[in-house]
Amino acid sequence: MRMGAVDFSLPVDGDVPSLRRPSSQAGDFMDSLVEDLTRERSAFFDDVVRRWREFFPDVNACPGKWVSDATPKSGGRLFLHVASASALFALRPKLPSIKKKLATLASAPVRFTLHLEIAHKGK
Repeated sequence: MRMGAVDFSLPVDGDVPSLRRPSSQAGDFMDSLVEDLTRERSAFFDDVVRRWREFFPDVNACPGKWVSDATPKSGGRLFLHVASASALFALRPKLPSIKKKLATLASAPVRFTLHLEIAHKGK
């Protein structure tokens, strides 16, 4: 074969790399599957998720997860996901009013706490 000649026996890449979609990793699928299987179900959390935008249309957060405490009387912890640290610090002073509004739900436990978490981009 001469210098500069094209070897047509090699396969030709038909799509431009810049137009390809990013590939998904199997680990990402497994993480989301395990998270769905281990996520705790709660009538209170379902109500919060269903009515979040109705109660808080201007809040830049969303309900992330509910973790029940060991004893039923102690309620649990509601985690709100925010996009960034600046959003977290901006939302912190509003937590008492958010908690007061969520406590009016019929399914709300007697005692619960609110926590803020920065959401991961991949979820």
